[in-house]
Amino acid sequence: MAKQSQQTKAALDIIGYFLGVLLNLVFYAVVAFGIYYAATNVYEFAYQIVGDRVCEAEPGRDVEIHIEEGESTMDIAEKLYMNKVIVNKYTFYLKVQLFEYKIMQGTFQLNTSMTYDEILDVITDLTKAQPEET
Repeated sequence: MAKQSQQTKAALDIIGYFLGVLLNLVFYAVVAFGIYYAATNVYEFAYQIVGDRVCEAEPGRDVEIHIEEGESTMDIAEKLYMNKVIVNKYTFYLKVQLFEYKIMQGTFQLNTSMTYDEILDVITDLTKAQPEET
């Protein structure tokens, strides 16, 4: 009986060891996946701010955007996002804030294949606004 109990204890020790190793592997796999997921999302977010991300491939479609006096940057970003001119309203807002762009009021002709830099080049230049119809 004592011999069987020693064999049972040894078997339980071996099973416990392998379960411990397995749990460690699962834990580290979950941590590695979490780090990978976070890194790819941070990269994508940053690339939207400084890269050349567009909503649609060329030729895209033309969109007329009217920006009113006193309209907040987030409202403008929301308007651009709802018209599918930009990919993410938060990255656009952050780019405007980080690089201190001054958005002008007026009606602007934009295209869904424009990058953030091209969009900002248009909406920060009053000479590119369409003339107001009376």
